Amino acid sequence: MSSLLAVIIGSIIIVILLGGIQETYPEPINHIWFLLDGSTALQSALFGPITLTQIILYIASWLIIGVIIGPFSRPGWNTVRSMLWVGLIHAFFALISLLLLNPEFWSSASRNFDLLSQFATSLILATLSLPSAIPMAILAERLGRQAEPPIPLKIETICECGAVFKSNPLICSECGRTLNTEVD
Repeated sequence: MSSLLAVIIGSIIIVILLGGIQETYPEPINHIWFLLDGSTALQSALFGPITLTQIILYIASWLIIGVIIGPFSRPGWNTVRSMLWVGLIHAFFALISLLLLNPEFWSSASRNFDLLSQFATSLILATLSLPSAIPMAILAERLGRQAEPPIPLKIETICECGAVFKSNPLICSECGRTLNTEVD
């Protein structure tokens, strides 16, 4: 879910930053034009001439995507896996945009190579999210560790009947009373 959310927010950000012009999509799809155009724009960073300002905007968008997926993943391989999901979801939306704007693409002779190129491009570009995702994942893990309650030194429950338990039972096995479940 964090990868999908990151792609949506990243697409909105790049459309806003680049001042995107809405493409003409069919009626039910035109409500998510920003997602489709944003995915196409994020992918176009490797294709065509772009200015230094645009390069900075693309990198900033990918770093923001990393900031979004970081807290939802654990540091290490889990963060890389989240980045791969971002790349695949991003490629999927860019492909939908391409198919809606150019229906002849599906019957073109170079379709298979173009599909491979599209998904590979998205996965390569998604690595731009790692420099911000990994620190965010580490920070989220450290904050999570600080929020955990300390481990009790001993767990002992004593019933009114005198039975002593080295655990935290809900009911006394000797007399059947409901026990206080607070840890000492």
